[in-house]
Amino acid sequence: MARTDRTTPTRPEVIPMYEILFALTLIFVLAAVLLLVAAQKGLSVIPFYLLAGALAGAVIDETQLLDLAQWGIAFLVFLFGIHVDVEAFRSTGRISVTVGLLQASIVGALTFSLGLAFGLDPLNAGYLGIAAALSSSLVATSYLDDENGARPTYERLAESIHFTEDLLGVLVVLGLSAFVYAAAPAWEQVAVGGGLFVLALGIRYLLFHRLTARLQGDPEVMMLLGISFVVGFIALAEAADLSIVVGAFAAGIAIADDYPHSLELVDTVDDLEDFFSPIFFVTLGALLTIPTLETIGYTLTLVVAVLILNPLLVAFILLRSGFDGRTAVMTGLTLDQVSIFSLFIALEAFAAGQITPPVFDAIVLAAAITMIVATYTGRHAGAINRWLRDNGAVRLLGESLGDRTSVSEGLEGHVIIVDFEHGGRQVLDACSFLDRPTLVVEDNPVLFEEIRDECDNYVYGDVSNEDVWELARLEDAALVVSLTPEHDRSEAVIDLDADVPRVVRVDSTETADEFLDRGAAGVIYPDTIAAERVGEDLEALLEGEISREEFVERGRGHFETPSDG
Repeated sequence: MARTDRTTPTRPEVIPMYEILFALTLIFVLAAVLLLVAAQKGLSVIPFYLLAGALAGAVIDETQLLDLAQWGIAFLVFLFGIHVDVEAFRSTGRISVTVGLLQASIVGALTFSLGLAFGLDPLNAGYLGIAAALSSSLVATSYLDDENGARPTYERLAESIHFTEDLLGVLVVLGLSAFVYAAAPAWEQVAVGGGLFVLALGIRYLLFHRLTARLQGDPEVMMLLGISFVVGFIALAEAADLSIVVGAFAAGIAIADDYPHSLELVDTVDDLEDFFSPIFFVTLGALLTIPTLETIGYTLTLVVAVLILNPLLVAFILLRSGFDGRTAVMTGLTLDQVSIFSLFIALEAFAAGQITPPVFDAIVLAAAITMIVATYTGRHAGAINRWLRDNGAVRLLGESLGDRTSVSEGLEGHVIIVDFEHGGRQVLDACSFLDRPTLVVEDNPVLFEEIRDECDNYVYGDVSNEDVWELARLEDAALVVSLTPEHDRSEAVIDLDADVPRVVRVDSTETADEFLDRGAAGVIYPDTIAAERVGEDLEALLEGEISREEFVERGRGHFETPSDG
C-alpha cells in the first residue's frame, strides 16, 4: 500500500546485495502477476506496474527504491539516446530547439511564479518549475516507432523536441550538481560534463561505425558492446563526480542508431528495456504516498501545466511556424508527461535533502498521473486531433491554409494525391504520362519547395480539415489516392462525404477488408505489391529471361526512391 508519510532517507554506505536481490525479486514477481491480468483484459500495463509498486512500497526500504529508480531512469535515458537520429535532427533542429526552449521557458517561468505564490522558497519553486517545463513522453515514444520505416512529420518533430528538452535536462542536472549540491561552485564539473559529450560525439563519428562494421552484426557481441559503452560512460561520470544519467545519455549518443551496422545493436540492447521499464514504473509506484492537501495543490498545478498547457503551447508555436493543425496537435500530444529527467532531478534532490517532501510527492504523483494519461493520448492521438478540430480548437489556435495553396481555375477531373513523400511522386509521374491533371495534398513543410517546383496544383494542410478538401475541389475530382501510412489519416479519407472513388494505403489485410467495407474503391498493400514484384522477377530469372545481374538491379530498384538518387 502507499506510504502515509515522507522523511528524508538516511543513506547507508553500502546496501547489502541480498536486500537488492530481494527488492528486484519482489518487483518482478508482483509485476508479472499483474501483467497477466493486464494482458488478459487487453489493458495498458503501466497502471498495473504502478499498482505493483504501491504494493511493493510497503516492504522495500525507501533508500533502495531511490537507488533502483535512479538506475532505471539512467538506463531508459541510455535507450532513448540510442534511438536519437542526430542526422534527422539537423533538418528539424531549428524549429525543434525554438519550440523546446519557448515551451520550457514559458511554462517553467509560470510554474516557478506559482510556486513562489504558494509560499515555496526559490529552490523548491524551481524544482516545481523544472518538473512542468521538462515535459516529454516516455510512454508516447513507444508509439512513435513505425515498423515500416515510414515516419510522418509529427514523429520526427516530436523526437527532435524530446531530444532538445533532454539536453536541457542534462544541463539542469549538471547545474544543480555544480552549484546547488556542491559546497562551492564547481565549474570543472560543467567542463567535464561537456567533455564527456565531446568524447561521445568523437566515438560516434570516428570509431563506432568502423567498429560495428568489423563485428558484422553479431548479436551477442553487439549486446556486450552496448552494455560496455553504457557502463563505461557511467563509470566515467561517477569518477568525475557527475550524475549517472549524464553518463548514460552520453553513451546513448555515442552509439545512436543511424548507422546501418548499429541496427543489430539496437535490436539486442532494446531487450534491456523489458528489464528496466518494470523497475522504473514499479519503483515509481512504490514512491507514491497518500497526498496531503499541500501536495494535491502542487500536483494539480503540474498536471494542468503538463497535460493542457504544454500541448496547447507547442501546437500554437508550430501553427505559427507554418505547420498544419494535425502535425501541430499530434506533436503537442507527445509532450504530455512529466519528463524522466524531472523525476531524476527530484530523486537526486530528495536524496540530498534539497527538496521538501510535499514538492517531491507532488512530482512523483504528477508523473504517475501523466504517464497513465499518456498511454491513452499516445494510442488515440489521431482521434483526439479530429475531436479538437471538430470542436474548433485547431482553428482557434490559428491554423492557416491560404499561404501554401495553388489551384488552377476550372480544375476538374483531377486525381488528388495524398502524401507526396510515400509514393506520391510515382503516382504523379503516372498521371503525367496519362495526361491526367493532379493535385497534391501534403502536410510536411519540408517538402513544400519540392512540391511547388514539381506540381501545378497543391494544398498544404490536414486531411481531416474540411477546408482542405474544399480547396482541393473534391466534388470535381475523378479519384483520390491516399498513400499515407498513418491509419487515422487514411480513415479521414475513407470518411469523406463525397461520391468520389478513393484508394487508400493499408498495413494489413484486416485493415484492407475494413476499408473496403466502409466504401474504399481500392486498397494499396505495399507488402503484397513487393511480393508480387519479387515473384515476377524470380520467375523471369528461373526461366532464363533475365540474367542474375538484371535480377539484382531489379531488386535494387524495388526499394530505391527518387530521393535516393
